Amino acid sequence: MIYELNQPSSNNLFIDCPFPEALAIIEGSNPGWVFVDDLMCPTAALVWAQGIRGFYLVGDINCVIFREELDVYTDLVLSPRLHNLGITRFEISGDENWDPVICTVFRERNIESSQQLVYRLNPTGQKSVPRPKVAAGCMLKKVDKHLLADRSTSNKKFILSKIIQFWGNVDAFLNTGSGYVLVDGGEIASLCFSGFVAGNTHVIDIETEVSQLRKGYAEMVAREFVVECIEKQLQLHWDCMAENIASSRLAEKLGFTQNRVYNLYSFPLQL
Repeated sequence: MIYELNQPSSNNLFIDCPFPEALAIIEGSNPGWVFVDDLMCPTAALVWAQGIRGFYLVGDINCVIFREELDVYTDLVLSPRLHNLGITRFEISGDENWDPVICTVFRERNIESSQQLVYRLNPTGQKSVPRPKVAAGCMLKKVDKHLLADRSTSNKKFILSKIIQFWGNVDAFLNTGSGYVLVDGGEIASLCFSGFVAGNTHVIDIETEVSQLRKGYAEMVAREFVVECIEKQLQLHWDCMAENIASSRLAEKLGFTQNRVYNLYSFPLQL
């Protein structure tokens, strides 16, 4: 059987998990679901990350339970829960060892695959990234309780929706994460923040308002965030779609190096 852990907690099984997004759920930093093959002594887990609305398979690829039961479990348990959240596609990833398992388990589905690029920045020995040159009429502000309470800054729903998506509530983010916004004329135009935190690793998430694209705002706000993280000696993790050339170029421009490539699989959920 597949069991859901009501109170996920880190254990030695998942130390080598290559996905800090999944580790953040297991460690309890970020909201999500954790399903295991055994409640007392799990060998593998299926982790759903609320922030990205996707699953990760981690642990022993030879886990018989996930090989034999995951497809049916998806229809009986996971699909209804995802539909209740307005999610109509099932997305799942694992390291390269899990790829053939995923393809076999879901072989009867209309499965599609794409590639994700992972960039890392290790602060040890890292030269400080130059602080951004802020465009005229703009300001960089740290995301804290003062910013969230500041009535002079409009469009705070833009920040709050992202924080709730990834963290569940504002306090969880303020206690563990960090972030900056770029304000243009009193309106929040771009945001860079800790989407997930696993140990000393912060997973970067960047979002820019559609009307403010192609102005260089993403680089400005990301650069300020990276400067702070280097000063605090935090490990940084950057994950983007292979076809997102702009994101890849920005990561490299900020000093990140490509760490690995992995596959993302998806298929439409049955009604």
